[in-house]
Amino acid sequence: MPLVMLEDVSLSFNDARLFSNLHLSVNSGDRLGIIGDNGTGKSSLLRIMSKYSDDHEGRVAHSKNLRFQYVEQGFPENWDELTALQILENCLTDLASDKWKVECALELFRFPHSYWSLPFGQLSGGWKKMLAIAKAVLLEPDLLLLDEPTNHLDQTHIMNLTRLLRDSNVVPAFVVISHNRDFLDSVTSSTLILHDRSFSFFNFSFTLARKLFLEQQKALACARVEANNRIQRLKKSASFQRQLGVNHYSDTALQKAKKIEKKIKSLEAVVSDKPVSMNGEIILGMEKFNARKILQIDDLTLYSPGGRILFYIKSLVINRGDRLIISGANGCGKSVFLKAIVDGAQGIQVGPSVKMGVLDQALSLLPLEVGILEFISARFGLDHQQSINRVASAGFSYLESQKKISQLSYGERARLAILTLRLTNPNFLILDEPTNHLDISSQELLESEIQRLNPAAIMVSHDVRFVQNVGTRYFRIANGIMEEGFFAEN
Repeated sequence: MPLVMLEDVSLSFNDARLFSNLHLSVNSGDRLGIIGDNGTGKSSLLRIMSKYSDDHEGRVAHSKNLRFQYVEQGFPENWDELTALQILENCLTDLASDKWKVECALELFRFPHSYWSLPFGQLSGGWKKMLAIAKAVLLEPDLLLLDEPTNHLDQTHIMNLTRLLRDSNVVPAFVVISHNRDFLDSVTSSTLILHDRSFSFFNFSFTLARKLFLEQQKALACARVEANNRIQRLKKSASFQRQLGVNHYSDTALQKAKKIEKKIKSLEAVVSDKPVSMNGEIILGMEKFNARKILQIDDLTLYSPGGRILFYIKSLVINRGDRLIISGANGCGKSVFLKAIVDGAQGIQVGPSVKMGVLDQALSLLPLEVGILEFISARFGLDHQQSINRVASAGFSYLESQKKISQLSYGERARLAILTLRLTNPNFLILDEPTNHLDISSQELLESEIQRLNPAAIMVSHDVRFVQNVGTRYFRIANGIMEEGFFAEN
């Protein structure tokens, strides 16, 4: 029997159908990637597979004595004061005999010994994520379910996670949701795409699966156009026969009209219009910048919140059109550097006409307990209708715009943050992991917008394809200094 079997599973949210009649089996050895636009039900599907949610139609079956672990996007609140050792030890039923497994797990995930006794709250986002996955692997599951595991991971961590997922002795089978295109190509062997209230399955990893999917969609669109054209021709024919029958009292013509109308109904039943996506567009607005120099840095030393020296910059100039990519290990100070620029730290001279647009990892500029419309209206001085129009352009319906920001998914919050960035109309972008939580289509739209507008920007990203597509200058932080070099995937 498969590890997990889904039979005729359908899912709705707020009376809107996300997908219908899904049949899926996950077997030992499977390496399945799930992709789709934000809001298509990817995370909900993982919860259904884990039986953590029963808010669906259809049947979900697990093999007898299935051991599975589900690693969600967030972290338990009660972990903040616990150390890495304590978190792993607490999940063991027989600590006396199995304590050695804890150290093995930490070594397997290359957790620095100096971090073993640090409170979870003091770890970087990347080490937090690796610890959550280490906890799951420690329990030796038959099946591992991962929701956006590469968010917050630096390239070294991503490579390490890739190595572990490829080892069937460590992870016998897994299902992963990810928007990291290179990662998906590296670790998956099959792909489930959720789209347009439906789904498509391919026995290929991301790039080939998506290529085949787009070819299918193009063929279906052509077939839809041809079928609709045929329907219109049949409607004209039916109308002509009916008029002929009425005018000439011809039962034969009326019977022909009925026959044609029956054919039209059968065609319309199988040829429906493609559902309209509500994801919204990724659009940036950039104010024109005429000066050459954006900012200059001289003799800057950056420190951690605890006072530890992170790295030093002797001299750095950013000019109009420069798009800097900053890379380095988790905890090396990348986000601290961006914050120093925003705060105008000593040693950083920002041009007088520079207008910054900031997007941080935590999306901290979004007030969680405020409604979407209320936030946009108050932040940018817009009237009610203007706010509705702006929010709709980001893919939020009027009903959704009434929600508090805290009720939004991570992907929805990311879209709202990018809308905020657009309405700010900056001329210099500061982006900290901008592709986190964006679906693949939105990532590609963001890349296109950056290429189209050619803004000056400084960005932290570990998404290889994003970095390749938008960067013009590449810097790496290592051994206490930040140096410019050439782009390298590792």
